[in-house]
Amino acid sequence: MEKILLLGINARFTHTNLAIRYLRNYVVELPYQTVIKEVTIKQTPFAILQEIWKINPQILAISVYIWNVEIVKVLLPDIKKVLPKVILLLGGPEVSFNGSDWLRNYPEIDYIIAGFGETGFKYFLENRKILTEKIIKISNPHFSEIPFPYRDEDFPEINDKYVYYEASRGCAFRCSYCLSSRNDQKLEFRKITDVKNELNFLLSKKVKIIKFIDRTFNSNSQFSREIWKFLSNLETQTKFHFEIHPSFLQEEDFSILKKIKPGIFQFEIGIQSVNPKAISAIHRKDDWQKSKKNIFRLVKMANIHLHVDLIVGLPYDTFSEIINSFNEIFELQAHHFQLGFLKILTGTPLQEEKDKFGILYSESAPYQVLQTKWLNYEEIILLQKIEKLLNIYYNSEKFVRTLKELVTEFEHPFAFFRELLGFFEDNHFDFIIKNWQKNAFHLLKFIQSKLPDRSGFFIDCLRYDWCKIAGSHYYPDFIRSSEIDDFRRKNYLLIKQKIEEKNSHFGLQLKKAVFFKPFGLQLKKAVFFKPLTEEFKKKYPEEKNITIFFPNGKKLIL
Repeated sequence: MEKILLLGINARFTHTNLAIRYLRNYVVELPYQTVIKEVTIKQTPFAILQEIWKINPQILAISVYIWNVEIVKVLLPDIKKVLPKVILLLGGPEVSFNGSDWLRNYPEIDYIIAGFGETGFKYFLENRKILTEKIIKISNPHFSEIPFPYRDEDFPEINDKYVYYEASRGCAFRCSYCLSSRNDQKLEFRKITDVKNELNFLLSKKVKIIKFIDRTFNSNSQFSREIWKFLSNLETQTKFHFEIHPSFLQEEDFSILKKIKPGIFQFEIGIQSVNPKAISAIHRKDDWQKSKKNIFRLVKMANIHLHVDLIVGLPYDTFSEIINSFNEIFELQAHHFQLGFLKILTGTPLQEEKDKFGILYSESAPYQVLQTKWLNYEEIILLQKIEKLLNIYYNSEKFVRTLKELVTEFEHPFAFFRELLGFFEDNHFDFIIKNWQKNAFHLLKFIQSKLPDRSGFFIDCLRYDWCKIAGSHYYPDFIRSSEIDDFRRKNYLLIKQKIEEKNSHFGLQLKKAVFFKPFGLQLKKAVFFKPLTEEFKKKYPEEKNITIFFPNGKKLIL
């Protein structure tokens, strides 16, 4: 029996490839041995080549995307050198709309499956002895007829990775930068009974997160509500990620969503721009005021993790328009604010209109915008640096209190980040996303330079933010306080004694706060917070005395 290798080259180890599993299950009745192999772009091409060679397939099918296209180009010439008889197929969005170019530039390719690949792949396997065409494009049946992609054998290997799932294919919108806007793309839904059964299967495997990759999950309100209701009634630790459009949310949706257990749902919300001309130019529909109101409601509910997006480089978005969008989106106070940059994908309407809008973009993946009629390259570079600071100080969620207070000292949020960027560049500071102590030290230097009279208050804020994430009793020197050290040294034994007084109110509070044993070890590792400025005590009276932060994330206010 001939062996087929379905190769997924993922962006990260925690990702999985959904497409190759669809292909495997769609041809299950054909007389082939189908093998799935997943690697990542972090591996060298040489290491990936070894993996392919070890499996020694007769047919090799590679799924090509924006994140792996460059490494695929490196691999192609070498694959046929070590496996000269292998039949090499490519599929995926990166090769679906320019297949002739791929065949011309990479003669090692035997066939290309264009578009949704299930039927095309099956057609190839059934007819490969008589095929004359190199590019195979055959329409799929309705999405509800495509088999569920997962099998028992996929687990538990992928339990702790992103498990991707589609309840629908296509999109209700026609955003011109997206492949779903093409005329040959249709919006199709699975049967709701199948969706529930398939989700039950995944949940029985106790997967960590199910990421719905539906382009706009709530475009059909009745369909999305049925799934949300179904999930809201389950007892599960699995998290669910959805891409939604906020303007579609109605009162019935909020009634369902407010009952969701905190931390279970994640919403990704593509705002893209608040400039009506930009939204119109890309053929997207939005009522920004309604969307903003609904996002504020979601934020206020505080039980769903919210990720909002802004795209730099859209037609009609000038630098000042982007600043306005940045400020409006920042004020939403979602958990994550992604400042992204327009990518011009092959096969999209926007690629065809690039000259009309004066769009110049990189020729290599990810095909990122370099300039437009309304935005020059210098401004894009500045915004890329702002993105780094946004990731360090906002998206890390490790400077929550400090940033909340600090941003209000400037004309608007973007003005703060721009001034901070100037300070970074003047002092030759590095952008190190994962080093809290260096980033906090740089931020404190900025505060002492711009707001010297209030540096004590902001040191209190930094101290508080540190205590929330520290996980131990250690304090960085630049926010350490002898007064807090003295309190801890003098009161440690008293607090330890109190926890043993099980009938005392104080002892019960501690037991509830710590929540796991051995308590003595947890108290030893706990970090103590005490504000030293009257300003902090007045603004946060509930924390004006002592707060103990335990390694498990619990805290106790004394």
